[in-house]
Amino acid sequence: MTRRDAVRTLAAGSLGIAAAGLTPGALGALTTPRSTGSGPWSAEGEILVRGGRVVNADGIVRADVRIVNGTIAEVAPGLTPGDGARVIDAAGKLVLPGGIDPHTHLQPSFVDDFTTGSMAALAGGVTTVGTFAYMREGESCVAAVERLNEQVRTDAIADVILHASVWPPTADVAAQMGALAAHGQPSFKIFMTRADFGAHLSEVIGLLEAARDAGVLVMVHCEDGALLAAAVRGLRAAGRTSLDFYSESRPVVAEVAAAEQAAALCEFTGARMYAVHVSSERALDAFAHAKARGLPFHVETRPLYLHLNEDNTTGQDAVLALGQPPLRSRSDTEALWAGLADGRVDILATDHAPWRREQKLDPELSVARVRPGVSNLQFMLPMYFSEGVGKRGLSLERFVETTSTHAARIFGLYPRKGVIRPGADGDVVVWDPSKTDTVRGADDLSNADYTVFEGWSVTGWPTVVIRRGEVVMEGGRVVGRPGTGVLARRDAGR
Repeated sequence: MTRRDAVRTLAAGSLGIAAAGLTPGALGALTTPRSTGSGPWSAEGEILVRGGRVVNADGIVRADVRIVNGTIAEVAPGLTPGDGARVIDAAGKLVLPGGIDPHTHLQPSFVDDFTTGSMAALAGGVTTVGTFAYMREGESCVAAVERLNEQVRTDAIADVILHASVWPPTADVAAQMGALAAHGQPSFKIFMTRADFGAHLSEVIGLLEAARDAGVLVMVHCEDGALLAAAVRGLRAAGRTSLDFYSESRPVVAEVAAAEQAAALCEFTGARMYAVHVSSERALDAFAHAKARGLPFHVETRPLYLHLNEDNTTGQDAVLALGQPPLRSRSDTEALWAGLADGRVDILATDHAPWRREQKLDPELSVARVRPGVSNLQFMLPMYFSEGVGKRGLSLERFVETTSTHAARIFGLYPRKGVIRPGADGDVVVWDPSKTDTVRGADDLSNADYTVFEGWSVTGWPTVVIRRGEVVMEGGRVVGRPGTGVLARRDAGR
């Protein structure tokens, strides 16, 4: 067993400790940072990050950052550490707000849980992750959130936000939007991919109106379910059901049709809406028009569509990069990069949906039965920095805005997260902009056993990650303990 495998196993909890044949004390030796004083380091004390360039969405200053008892206390040059403070040297480095990835899948149907997902996130500079509380039959929105929160309390290292979801969105579900907001998790997801979406359109409108009144953000997967179903029927009739034809089963026009309908629903109801994983220029144009009209619409894209394109849809292992929507053209990729730079795209998020290689290569899969998604929490920020800031001239401020500040604002976490300033949570990443390393699946702390970006040379990596005043990653080693992450309470939007 490698040291990495031991950390993964141990982090899963006491069952993993027993299975590894190691004691709880051995877990502490592997996951606890060395003490700089009389006992283990924790948020109960002071950290001084000294000598770096502090990057916020609204500017860059050379300053020190003092964190006391989990909260940023001062940001100023020449600060003097207090008695017993831990000093972290950030000379020559950037000091960034902790990354916020509002779109991950840490549910049992995938291979990561709150522990392994947290480890991958923290290793890549992400201190807060969002995932989904899918409601069981007869379960309320709040009950689903609390059920997942029990796992957060025991397993999470990163902080967490939760989005409720169920289908269909009945009047009873719509009536729960106020309770969801009052519980501090004001977001809900709907899937336009469902073949019966049109049949439930009146209920969708009712949900959007209730969400508007309660200040709940509605996340939406924009692909038209009826068009997707028709595409699959046509492929079946032609005997073209293998994943070689996957892109044809989810054409761009299905994304465009759903994008235009989502924009219309936003305009009609006035509900705050958020399009996940936008993949095409035409869909982006539909959302840009909506935003230009002043509609409360927000747009997300994902790394798959920035770094890969339809040229990567052929070959023996092409299905490893299969996602929903599928990879698009080079022109779509360039449009998304431009959107990130000019503000048409608000957030870069992973849609982290991890599988193991054998699951993705299952010969029983077809255009009608797929396992979409990839592991990407650990490598999203370094690859985006390397390609965006390093090669395309993306500003540091825009890098922070699209990976932290906008997510904090849109999802009700700002100004406690998404910014380095007094009063904010001590979520701070020390970033080495000149460090070059290679992306390797063997290094991914996710339970996925491959990465579609294997072998990529990337410049710009986190060296120290602090979550609420506790060092949780240092020198490439995750040192935070499961159960120290929290469900972050959020404000409702209006």
